Amino acid sequence: MENTKVEMDKKVRVYDAEFSLPDMKIYVSETKTHLRFALEKAKLDLKAANKNTWLGQLWNVMNPLLLSLVYWLLLVVIVGNGGSIFALDGVQRLTQIVGGLFLYRLVSTGLMSGAKSIISGGAFVLNTRLPRLILPLAAVISSFLSFLPSMLLYVLFHIVSRNPIVPELLWTIPVTAILLLLTTGLAMLTATGNVYFRDIASFLPYVTRIWLYLTPILYLYSEMPSSVNWMIYANPLGAIFVTWQQVIFEGITPGITYLLTGLAWSVGLFLIGFFMFLRKERDFAIRI
Repeated sequence: MENTKVEMDKKVRVYDAEFSLPDMKIYVSETKTHLRFALEKAKLDLKAANKNTWLGQLWNVMNPLLLSLVYWLLLVVIVGNGGSIFALDGVQRLTQIVGGLFLYRLVSTGLMSGAKSIISGGAFVLNTRLPRLILPLAAVISSFLSFLPSMLLYVLFHIVSRNPIVPELLWTIPVTAILLLLTTGLAMLTATGNVYFRDIASFLPYVTRIWLYLTPILYLYSEMPSSVNWMIYANPLGAIFVTWQQVIFEGITPGITYLLTGLAWSVGLFLIGFFMFLRKERDFAIRI
């Protein structure tokens, strides 16, 4: 009888899928508790994609490397911009493209995998009570794990092309962290949007290709005409890749303006993606 009374006294919480937000403290705590699960899921996803084998890891590195060679041949051989293919300046141009594309692949892969994370993880959404945020987080972690082996190869390019080896290279760590924060925000945004508009995932490859050309990756930021310098600040990736080039190829501390601009874009998109995801999360189950 007493147990029945206690049960009747319990409050029943009803959340509106459109307007209610969970308790932030509890939600963040639960997400942190299950980060290990996100890591293991990311490893499992890599294994399922044959990237956890020697051959899979080799192709994971060779894919952006071969793409770099295509762009290098286009710029150096056909267009004639970037020096001779048999001279140091030509090798440095290849190194610049390789380093930029390896880093850009972290963003593009995390973005496209994150967009599909909720739809492809339908069973997870319907049958578990874990925070759904785990799914886009696992997609970004998987992208980062794929990125690490490629940077080992880049070290070889860096040495051969005689780029500076200085303590300022440690700035690559915070720059990569800022990019990861931005990628996570974008993954949450696209994951939410793809639940409502399934064509987003199909459209993203074209968006990422255009974004590649608008970002200083295939070219140096110093080569951009002064009339279009505003694009560096208007592009969420622009300032981040400028700091990457400053650290990797110039061996200097990244400019504070570029660093703060990249950080502002990353924090802003992360917060937008986070709150939009939480706002719509309870609606995912009925739309999958």
